[in-house]
Amino acid sequence: MAAIKNTYGKQDYKKTKPILRATKLKAEAKKTAIGIKEVGLVLAAILALLLAFYAFFYLRLSTDVEPDLDPDED
Repeated sequence: MAAIKNTYGKQDYKKTKPILRATKLKAEAKKTAIGIKEVGLVLAAILALLLAFYAFFYLRLSTDVEPDLDPDED
């Protein structure tokens, strides 16, 4: 481990092993965490599919012609 100089260059310091380990674990957790953007995109995709499914069946069932009416009659 290399010593890191502060901005003034007056003293050198080293991070202790527990601090380095905690920093490494924090960085790993941040890298692998699911972001809000990804969750929002997945939810939006599911909502869009449900809406399309509903619209398809709504339009299909609402345009049925009553079988006892003849469409050629005035």
